[in-house]
Amino acid sequence: MLKGFARMQLGLKLNRNGTVGLRDQIVTQLARLVLDGHLQPGMRLPSCRKFAKELEVSINTVIAAYEILEEQQLILSKSRSGFFVLADQGIRNPRPENTKLNKPSPLRDRLNWQRQSDDLATIVRPENWYDFKFPFVCNQIDEGEFPVSEWRECSRQAMNRADLKVWSSDGHYSENAEFIEQIRTRILPRRGVFVKADSALVTLGAQNGLYMASHLLGGRDRVAVIEDPGYPDARKMLRSSFGELKFQPVDDEGMIVDERLKGATMVFVTPNRQFPTTVTMSERRRQALIEAAEEHDFFIVEDDYECDVDYRHFTPLPLFSVDNSGRVIYLASLSKGLSPGLRLGYMTASEEFITAARDLRGRIMRHPPTVLQLTAAAFIRFGQYESRLRRIQKGHRERWEIANRFLRAHFPGFDIMGEFGGTTFVLSDREKRLLASEIAGRARERGVVIEEIAPCYSVRETGEYAFRVGVSAIHPLLIESGLQELKQTIVELGA
Repeated sequence: MLKGFARMQLGLKLNRNGTVGLRDQIVTQLARLVLDGHLQPGMRLPSCRKFAKELEVSINTVIAAYEILEEQQLILSKSRSGFFVLADQGIRNPRPENTKLNKPSPLRDRLNWQRQSDDLATIVRPENWYDFKFPFVCNQIDEGEFPVSEWRECSRQAMNRADLKVWSSDGHYSENAEFIEQIRTRILPRRGVFVKADSALVTLGAQNGLYMASHLLGGRDRVAVIEDPGYPDARKMLRSSFGELKFQPVDDEGMIVDERLKGATMVFVTPNRQFPTTVTMSERRRQALIEAAEEHDFFIVEDDYECDVDYRHFTPLPLFSVDNSGRVIYLASLSKGLSPGLRLGYMTASEEFITAARDLRGRIMRHPPTVLQLTAAAFIRFGQYESRLRRIQKGHRERWEIANRFLRAHFPGFDIMGEFGGTTFVLSDREKRLLASEIAGRARERGVVIEEIAPCYSVRETGEYAFRVGVSAIHPLLIESGLQELKQTIVELGA
């Protein structure tokens, strides 16, 4: 059997253009085959020379991979015999088909599915959107522009041995003081926000902050209000935390402020870049919303999700900067200016609210990873973040101008929204001829990724003929050709 196995190909697939080295890819894939039981204990692995030839890599790469797997006690080297899969170390065989886990679970009867919000849709995109030639996805970054070497150097400094106790120990419920200081003194003042350290909290992205705010303010006897159309993930959170969720319409001045807000406990709003319409809330509406919060006794949760990358000469200040009543909870993140995958954000509010939020965060995760906070703090302190923002803002403006010219010249049958300063355009089929789902599906066949926005509406059918085009992640030189492919897709569908 062993001889037969030696002739067997393992079917490993190596990505030679990825960021993970070939050795590490071999280690990861072989380890998974062993731990999942696809490689049985005692089986012999191919010789280093033969395996290297099969994978088209150097023999030293295979030797190094085998050595790591041996250190992990997944395989064993036998003199003059080769490498063999070990017989223990918690290896598990594939789960048989007939198992209790495949039967209906009694847990389903215990869960409150209404509060789980499983029936609410959200905006979806292909998981491998970055593999498409024309990724018109929203709120993502162009990975080719990420400052890898600068971030790596900050990470190296953050993980120095002298500070081992700082970054490796349990910080209990507290965040890193240096990161908070950089947020408080370098980032927030750019938005006209000046707070003490006790009024700022590190989050794992703005969405994490919204979840905590919803949990703290929510209750079965309480009412939340969200913009319509609005952020679908926020709607899911509010639906699960509050007894009632109301939808407040949006026009060309942002969310409408009127008597319908009466009775609310919390109002979620995106004033500087309304999601998904891109409209900026007028000064008149901003003042009216703050006054309504005092009059009707509700809190405002403000998501300033594009604050750092907005390239307008005078970006409107957030509601938080002009609120004197302590009713505004401000959420933002480093996702658009740095990377959404890092999941770093922050919340500012009254000291009393932040104390409660810190306690809640501590009960969920204790604190965000300290090494990540230290790395980001160094990145900001050394001026790398400010430098990156200048490059991003310049690039975003260039992308927006290219896309804006092309869309308005070549998509006459669509209403186009996309305010200057942003990276997103919303296209609505004026005559309601083609569903956005049809366009998106056919466009992917041509390498174009766009996003349907029907999930943003309280009545999904209202947005079925609208989709959005984001330009933050696509190279500027590909925008016109990508939009031409999108236009051709629409023509072929009969519009």
